[in-house]
Amino acid sequence: MTRDNAHDPRAIANRILEICNKQGRKVTLMQLIKLVYLADGWSTALRGKPMSALAPQAWQYGPVYPTVYKAFKRFGSGNVTEKAQVRGTDIAISEQFSADEDALMRQVVDSYGKYHAFRLSEIMHREGTPWDQTIKSDGLYAEIPLEVIAEHFREIASQREVGIPA
Repeated sequence: MTRDNAHDPRAIANRILEICNKQGRKVTLMQLIKLVYLADGWSTALRGKPMSALAPQAWQYGPVYPTVYKAFKRFGSGNVTEKAQVRGTDIAISEQFSADEDALMRQVVDSYGKYHAFRLSEIMHREGTPWDQTIKSDGLYAEIPLEVIAEHFREIASQREVGIPA
């Protein structure tokens, strides 16, 4: 499994922002990064391929996509109110998502979007999570291996009997 032909994580973040906005849901940078990670993880487990072309890193407060952090850090702990843009322009970073990718992102927002960023961090910091394994083996700021993410989310899916309908 590779991250080839996957999406820019900033485009994923922008699509998640659109979904949140349509639902009247406010989202902070910390929440947004975690929702991107969850979409990537669930895509890896349920679709057999990651959603993000870039790997997350194990930062202090959980998995982080550095490009997403850089694109939205100006919002600090407040709500993210604008999409990530192509550098030096006012054009939002956007990519085409398949119907199943879009459905998966909507499900991630429906399932996890209601949680405060610190609650999402607690979930991702549990013993044995990809973040925890990476911190223990490679330290802070190391890339979280794709296979570790896939295995973790597959295990959760099997425990919950979650799958993509045929």
